[in-house]
Amino acid sequence: MSYENEVRELAGKCEEIPDKVSISTLRYIWQAGPFSLNRNESLPRFLTRVNVLKEFSDYELRLLSKYLHQRKFQRNEVVFRQGDAGYGFYFVFKGSVSIVHISGKEVDVKEHVLAKIEKSQYFGEMGLLEEYNRRSATAICLEETVLLGLFKPDLEALLDQHPVVGAKFMREISLILAQRLGALTDEVSKLRHRLGEKEKAL
Repeated sequence: MSYENEVRELAGKCEEIPDKVSISTLRYIWQAGPFSLNRNESLPRFLTRVNVLKEFSDYELRLLSKYLHQRKFQRNEVVFRQGDAGYGFYFVFKGSVSIVHISGKEVDVKEHVLAKIEKSQYFGEMGLLEEYNRRSATAICLEETVLLGLFKPDLEALLDQHPVVGAKFMREISLILAQRLGALTDEVSKLRHRLGEKEKAL
């Protein structure tokens, strides 16, 4: 079973989703400041380096952090599987994740690596936005990896308790999708052009 399936099952039983980031306001502010002696990557510093969160103030990032879940994964551990019902969005705090599409059946199974997601990058946004989203690929950790997850119940709570921050986050997720859709449209256009050139050559 994948991590995301475990989380969804717990939420379905009205049990608390595990691994909630628990950091006090004072500690968060200290770790975000220039005088912190922590040599390791702190959560506040990490969040300021994530591209999708660049428009968030320090205060908004602190509020958002209260809804995140942090979990360490081992090499080859599965975050979610192709075909699973989508349930969360993830930031890579440490390590890397491979996004793999699996095609074929039984003995003729083929795996196509679609992307490698590294530190400060993110994946899984469709799982938050679509009610009945099914994962189109499998996410597998390539090494010991730490992810920060935001799940559907967390997003709903964020929108309810801090609507401005929640709406801002939703806007950024929508921009990610728009950019990826634009890139996909460009790829389809290039493929059509190549096919057209080949047909002319024949």
